[in-house]
Amino acid sequence: MLILIALLTAAAAFLVAAPLGRGRATSGDPWSPAGVGDNSHATGDLSRLEQGLRARRLPLTTSQYSALLIAIPAATFLLARVMTGAWLTAIICLPAGPLILNAVFDFLAHHRTRTLRDQLQEALLSLATSLKAGQSLTNALERAVRDLQRLHPRGAFVLEELSLVVREVQMGVPVDQALLRLRERVPLEEVSSLVDAVVITRRRGGNIVEVMGNVAHMIADRMAIDREIQVMTAQKRAEAAILALIPLVIYLLTRFTNPEYMAVFHQTTGGQIALGIIFLAIIGGYWLANRLTRIDV
Repeated sequence: MLILIALLTAAAAFLVAAPLGRGRATSGDPWSPAGVGDNSHATGDLSRLEQGLRARRLPLTTSQYSALLIAIPAATFLLARVMTGAWLTAIICLPAGPLILNAVFDFLAHHRTRTLRDQLQEALLSLATSLKAGQSLTNALERAVRDLQRLHPRGAFVLEELSLVVREVQMGVPVDQALLRLRERVPLEEVSSLVDAVVITRRRGGNIVEVMGNVAHMIADRMAIDREIQVMTAQKRAEAAILALIPLVIYLLTRFTNPEYMAVFHQTTGGQIALGIIFLAIIGGYWLANRLTRIDV
């Protein structure tokens, strides 16, 4: 039994840790040495964990990530102990903590991606307006920073990155090189496409405004597809949540209204093991349904 619990715990921990290393080997993936290229110093001062958080687009610091990594599994263990009053059941439910943690990380990453695309679309609109008015790319970037500061007075991720680009340019770094560093820091495909297109257009000639318009249309299309997917999968996500809550609610109601009926699950070793496996199966089923309905665009 202890071997089974250890295997389940190891598997759940692997499911939590594995997504931090997930990603495409593109120029915007900090995990890829080939993607860093000549701009490796842009992320060289970041730890591997910080690079992983950026690659997965988690809006968390390393301390917050470490705290959640401990707090949620511990809270799951304590909650199972309080609900059932059985240590053995709580130990068997321990692998459910990493599964819940993974679901939380998936939600945060998806929300962060949508936020980044919204902010990038606002920045592109400001840049295109300034460039159409005849301003240089450097002045357009400065104007975009001021516009984003008015739109997001409490700060925003894209605002911080564009402000860093402006500061680098003001310190004498070429605009193309500053944009390439931006591509390395922001693991978003739209940013990579925009920077590549702008750099190529500046070097070989072309209409930068048209390029930014095309990228803005691409972002708008992706956001529309993402909203459509969310609508189409909303019913399945709701069904998964309801199916997970129903047995838990039934258990709690029966436990407090008729405790003698549930005594076999709390007073016998076999009952405690069965109850732990049931809880683990419920949470595992919800986690699997959540992963199946989580479609990244």
